Amino acid sequence: MLKIVCFAVIMMFVLPLHSQESGLKPDSNATAEAEIKALEMELAKLMVKADWSQYASHLADDYVRVGTNGQTQTKSEVLADLRSDKNKLLDVIPEALQVKLYGDTAILNVHLTMLSRQNGRVTTTFHRTTEIFVRRGDKWWIVALSDVPMRQ
Repeated sequence: MLKIVCFAVIMMFVLPLHSQESGLKPDSNATAEAEIKALEMELAKLMVKADWSQYASHLADDYVRVGTNGQTQTKSEVLADLRSDKNKLLDVIPEALQVKLYGDTAILNVHLTMLSRQNGRVTTTFHRTTEIFVRRGDKWWIVALSDVPMRQ
């Protein structure tokens, strides 16, 4: 009888552990992943063309950007900086795009190479960027972006 009780007690603890999921896993949706990647490529083109109105149409109203200095900016602050022409973007090259989907939320990790002209000098910078997209209806909106410069 003692063996049966011990076995029952052990099973009370082992079975729940065995049945738990190992963690949250991303959804598999090749179509949505392709949409996010295509949107990122389109956003890069809009940045080079300095088409800030069209670029802004992809940002959620409560969009937040965490910049290379760690400070946060709102949608209006980001657009004001972009429109100021302090830094003319000559090329933006998205590479190594990795998308993870969780329902109507997508997380994009991307390596960006940026060529820009600032004070008459052309520079190349490299960034690791994470963007968070949310789908409402049939449109993906960027709700947040975090940018980390890479050492050169």
